[in-house]
Amino acid sequence: MTDLLVSASGARPAQVRRATGSTPWALVADLARLQAVRIMRHPVFLLGLGWYVLLVGIGERPHTLYAEYSTVTGSVAYLVGPIAFFAANLVASSGRRSGADEWTPSLPMPRLHRTSALLLACLAPAAFAAVLDLAVLYAIRLYGGLDMHVQWQHLASVPVTVLGGAVLGVAVARLLPWTGVPLVVVVALVSFNLWVTTKDPYLGFYVDFAEWTTPGNMVPAMVPGDPSWHLVFLLALTGLAACGALLQDVRRWWLPFTGGAVLGVVVLVSGTLQLA
Repeated sequence: MTDLLVSASGARPAQVRRATGSTPWALVADLARLQAVRIMRHPVFLLGLGWYVLLVGIGERPHTLYAEYSTVTGSVAYLVGPIAFFAANLVASSGRRSGADEWTPSLPMPRLHRTSALLLACLAPAAFAAVLDLAVLYAIRLYGGLDMHVQWQHLASVPVTVLGGAVLGVAVARLLPWTGVPLVVVVALVSFNLWVTTKDPYLGFYVDFAEWTTPGNMVPAMVPGDPSWHLVFLLALTGLAACGALLQDVRRWWLPFTGGAVLGVVVLVSGTLQLA
């Protein structure tokens, strides 16, 4: 068990010995913490974050209400979401790509517990996105901008979107373990998002809640819809991805299947109610 945690996470043996002798489920939290570190320090995540910092450093400060609002509610989600997807996917598929999956079934920690730990680890990039989003909000207001009122649902949609991206990365690694599939999934989702948001912004994975309402594009207003139901919509989609990630790891496959069916109904109901 110690060898598994050390080789999979790069942790020091002393970090793992504290958990020896525990039940497999008791080790899930420890492994989740180590997997969260792997996701956050993955080269894809670090390079993406560096690119964001570079763009902020060389870019101009937003000068309009619309640009300020979109920077707060959009820039973090658009950047951290995709890099969280790829970082989580690469961490989740590292065992398969290195050939370690051939011997891990014989270890004390079953695949179900390892997948659960990966899903818990996805909370790390989501928490990071929340902090980064608040920092962007503070920076814009510090320089006298953003006169529009930002609702808590608007801010909460950013980390929830990032969480969904990371969880989907784990699900793709578990359900579609083939080279190139993650990129195909991202291209398909981006294309679908662009198509569906032309019908209604709230049907997309992210909503830029501000919109122009005057011919001169001087005074923006909020996109009509319910941001609270949109949050429920995003959380249900995230839960669907989590059920998919667990589908092949449980003996009673009907449990995540049933959970996914219930969440599918929630997606349909909340997706309808958010348009009101």
